[in-house]
Amino acid sequence: MAALLYTLLIVLLSGCCLEAALDEKSFQGMLSLERELLQNLRDYALELREKISVINGALREYNEEIEEANEDPELYVSNPLNAFRLIRHMHQDWISWQVYMEQQVGPDQVAKLERMLPQLPQQQDFQEAAKTLQSLTDFYAYEPAFLVAEREYNSKLYLSPLDCYHMGLEMYRQENYHEALKWLTEAAENYTSSPYNDLYSVLGASRSHVYRMQARTYQKLNREEVYTAYQNAIILDEFNVQLLQESGAIELLSLRDPMEPILEPVTTPSPLQQQCRESVVELSAICAHNSMVSAFLLLAPLRYEELLLSPYIVVYRDAVYESEVTHIRNAFKWCPPEGKFSMDGGVSGCSIPDEYSPVMKRLQERVLDMTGSFNLAHNFNVLEYAQTEPFRLFQLFKESPRFAGLDFNEIEGTAIVFLNDVEIGGAITIPHHPMFVQPRQGDALISFHDGDFEHTICPHVVGTGLVVVKFLYADTEE
Repeated sequence: MAALLYTLLIVLLSGCCLEAALDEKSFQGMLSLERELLQNLRDYALELREKISVINGALREYNEEIEEANEDPELYVSNPLNAFRLIRHMHQDWISWQVYMEQQVGPDQVAKLERMLPQLPQQQDFQEAAKTLQSLTDFYAYEPAFLVAEREYNSKLYLSPLDCYHMGLEMYRQENYHEALKWLTEAAENYTSSPYNDLYSVLGASRSHVYRMQARTYQKLNREEVYTAYQNAIILDEFNVQLLQESGAIELLSLRDPMEPILEPVTTPSPLQQQCRESVVELSAICAHNSMVSAFLLLAPLRYEELLLSPYIVVYRDAVYESEVTHIRNAFKWCPPEGKFSMDGGVSGCSIPDEYSPVMKRLQERVLDMTGSFNLAHNFNVLEYAQTEPFRLFQLFKESPRFAGLDFNEIEGTAIVFLNDVEIGGAITIPHHPMFVQPRQGDALISFHDGDFEHTICPHVVGTGLVVVKFLYADTEE
């Protein structure tokens, strides 16, 4: 159950006020609230357990009486003490049991939950979360069947049948019936596959109702499968008068108006989508060691791979040590107010001067070793981001007031150092070029280019991007 709750929480956080979702304090606040809710539910379960314990004790006592009577009914009835005991019990105890059964269990826990309800994500938050999820599934071509086929403890991309049901309801509400049908079909077909399916009815999603919503969606698309879906719903809830009437009305309507199925529009993925899905045929990278630029590289050559020749792009593998990565992360974490800045979309950043520490000076020299005869900017810019839509990295710099005085026409190259791994999504690519770089801690992406920066970040699914950016200028002394 905890994994199911975690999945629901992640979906909500990925879309609930997207910029706020990237805020660590907001994230921790929601987790803290979820823990408090779970503890309250545990306390409620303890109250139920105590009541059940009392009831089970009474059942044992009453059963002993019945078993004694079953052994020799005539002897039992002939005993006036037994008669008194039975009559007294039936006359008085069951009235008390009625009162006991009507008593509310865990009133304190119920009241606490009621007080906490206003703090929970609201309808608008859920709609934003659903919008984000649908956007990601569309962009990366994740089919609901794939997400449900994964298992809670084996994949970070798992959705339960209950998740799919509510996604289907939201798509239905938006009149996006083709997508709604995909989600509802997976919810119906995989309903019993979840070990928690017995909870779904308690949570307002009985299996019959899932089939009923699937049938309604089939009807919106003029699909003949509507009859099978209604039949499945009726089998599970055969005394539901409204369901029977609804199914009968659809059958009568089809006799007067033969259905022409509404076909799903055919969509073609964009070049960017193809690249981010890793479906692009990548060029074979040319691997080599750089030992020519400086004396240091003669002793410790850096391994690099040529990704593109025009524009010229290389990636240096393991160019930054783990201790250096930790140092930069700490500098970002404790960034002084004058170094902090924000960009559109919730991107947070910190400008760290080369003179900040010996580590940063050493990193400045290493970037120079990797790039050759260039003048380097005097600051490293650390950026943290987790957008669920593609964006052009350097467009953020251009639109940021912090970098209004920067002449981008003079920049001839960039160095991007990855400070962490991004598990799923978040790759760097260039539209219309067969280049795809998945962030890997310690690697450095070096780009030389004329004109505008075209680096595009693919949508993040799992993980947050954390990079260091260094601008390269032409060496005017040459």
